[in-house]
Amino acid sequence: MAEAAPYQAAETAVRTEPHQPSPATHETQPPSSSNVIRVQVKQVLVPVVVTDRKGHHITGLKANNFVVLEDGVPQKLVAFSTEQDGAASLFTPESTPASPASAPAPDTAALVRRNYLICLDTLNSSFGDFTQVREALQKLFRQERGADSQYALIALGRQPAVIQNLTRDPAAILQALESKELLKSIQSSEDGNLSYQFGELTRILADYCQLCPCSGAPAATGRNSTGSAPLCAAKWQTVQMWANSAAQQRDNFTRSFLRDLRETVRQEGRLPGKRVLVLVSDGFNLQPGRDLYGVMAAYTNNPTELLLSPTSNLETEIQDIVRLASDHDVTFYTLDSRGLQATPAGGLDASQEVYQIRNPALLPQVEQDRRTVAVENQSAMNELAQATGGVFYHDSNDLLKGLRQSFADGRDYYVLAYAPTNAAADGRFREIKVEVNGKNLVVRAKRGYWAAAN
Repeated sequence: MAEAAPYQAAETAVRTEPHQPSPATHETQPPSSSNVIRVQVKQVLVPVVVTDRKGHHITGLKANNFVVLEDGVPQKLVAFSTEQDGAASLFTPESTPASPASAPAPDTAALVRRNYLICLDTLNSSFGDFTQVREALQKLFRQERGADSQYALIALGRQPAVIQNLTRDPAAILQALESKELLKSIQSSEDGNLSYQFGELTRILADYCQLCPCSGAPAATGRNSTGSAPLCAAKWQTVQMWANSAAQQRDNFTRSFLRDLRETVRQEGRLPGKRVLVLVSDGFNLQPGRDLYGVMAAYTNNPTELLLSPTSNLETEIQDIVRLASDHDVTFYTLDSRGLQATPAGGLDASQEVYQIRNPALLPQVEQDRRTVAVENQSAMNELAQATGGVFYHDSNDLLKGLRQSFADGRDYYVLAYAPTNAAADGRFREIKVEVNGKNLVVRAKRGYWAAAN
């Protein structure tokens, strides 16, 4: 998988120094001394969004309104800021000055206070769902007037593509949404192949049941009412080989997708200011091929078929992305592009011809497993948002509302900083909980950080 191209603002030649993850270690050194004394101070930076129960942002809060707990222990704030009075400067060191020949106007870089990266999952999402996604994005950017913001549009498919590099011009994003490059990426989606694989497997299983009419006796017994044990076992091996091959292909695609998503987070983490990553997807399963083995288990009435997949659970890859995003204060906002009429990725509507279960008694089990897979396909998107202080929008056809919320949260937030009482750099996870004194408010912040050695 080719590495995604670096995101570079077209308007400026200023090089941004890599962002230091929080908690950060700051060193102070006297300008001139024969005996240099260095003081290391760890500070954890926590961007916080506060709203009422209806989603309206709460402004005007002070430092003494907040309570920060790390692993249940209250922490003392050493710095407090809001977006309006310079919170962006807390997230990254100042930019390294460019050479005089390439230096832009002095205020060009200073005006960038927030970054919005729109990531479209063109691997797992259907072309039909892309239509409503594009319409919602068009409405959003027709109204966008953020002179101090920059945006990028990225497609994460079989190959990652930067459809529109960092720009401060909303019109550039609107133009990119109509580009042939984005259309090509959407058309290369694996969604159609997932549906085909599911339909093909049901056909293979139906053929299996014709030769081995047990359809309910565990396949592991290898025997049915006709006594055709050898034929049954041989046919089942064919089914398993086909499913293994399809699952392995899905595993390869999903791993590449997650690597590209991680690289996107890494690159956004280097940008100055607030960092928002909006991931729009139909959803994806962290155990590729899970739906295939689920229908096999339903056909055989043998739950152990779910354990026979050659693919491994990719939860570790998601946690790596969460850790990187938390360290670099990248907030995920994830949107399920399927809306209210969502069907599980790789699944088919019962009205489609290829989805005809010949034994009606199997239909309830198959449908139940498809519903389970649909929930599982949302779990990774929910984890990315919840762990980084964002929101997962799902089961709604109003995608524009979710997009607007992600942009609004990037413009109205607080930044709390504290020196943790537990200074051990042991690599363990430290849970963060932020509360507002005496208020019944919604407080969103990253779930925590890893106390890695510097």
